[in-house]
Amino acid sequence: MRVDGIRRAAAAVGVAGTLAAGSLAAPAAGQDWTAEEIVERAVARADEQRNTQADLLYRATFESITEKLSGDGDVEDTERATYEQYPLEGVIYEELVAQEGEPLTADDARKERERRRDFVEEVRERRARGEDDPRPEDENRVELNDDFISRYQYSIVGEEQREGHDCWIIQLVPRPGDLPVNRRIDTALNKSTGRLWIAKEDFGLSRVEFEMDEPVRFWGGIAGTLRNTVGRLQFLRTDEGAWVPKRIDIRLDLRIVFWNIRRRIVRDWDEYSLIPETDQQTRALVFPSGRPAS
Repeated sequence: MRVDGIRRAAAAVGVAGTLAAGSLAAPAAGQDWTAEEIVERAVARADEQRNTQADLLYRATFESITEKLSGDGDVEDTERATYEQYPLEGVIYEELVAQEGEPLTADDARKERERRRDFVEEVRERRARGEDDPRPEDENRVELNDDFISRYQYSIVGEEQREGHDCWIIQLVPRPGDLPVNRRIDTALNKSTGRLWIAKEDFGLSRVEFEMDEPVRFWGGIAGTLRNTVGRLQFLRTDEGAWVPKRIDIRLDLRIVFWNIRRRIVRDWDEYSLIPETDQQTRALVFPSGRPAS
């Protein structure tokens, strides 16, 4: 085995070992868990995966389909785009590589190169400022973390096998009272109910379903209203023990000024593959300082 192959294997084994140890250990046989304990363990596992940067070990391709819907839910128009997902500057980047099944035009390819360059510059600027999270700002980013779970009350409503994994089904409903609103997405989160499928073997998040219970107004309703959102997110567990996106299916119903906008957005990921150690982005994972050992 070449040296680069050994390093790649070592990185994968290191991630797998971390994700299988410590606070992420599987439940003991016959042990009873409360819904709160299960969710807290799931958050600890998600935090561990983020801390180990396990996502940076993989490259994947996904297809994004956006359907324009009528008021009756019929599809009026469909747009398709294909993206390659890979680590860039130590964070995940999604590169547009095709539209409607065809390679990008020269103009679209130029725009994508500019978007990629802007992405790199922003990540580097955030690191230079000492930001805890170097990823570009995203007001709609949702992650399983302490901020997310603090908004809800939980209960176990069943058990089910998903993708070969035995899971608890956890119902979540917003806590009573005023909930924090620090980002645009928070208002919608505070008015949503849903369910989490959490794997019993390692507390990984296997599936999420959610729906808004009431409309959300933007800027007092002057600019627009998000009338409803329904979503389903599916995840798969890699051989190395990381849980990564498999499918996202979201329906949006909103009004912006005088326009009614109804969309269904679906993202489907192909099989994930480990990135060879010779790839510079994986080297940034194996050597976080950016300087490989001599």
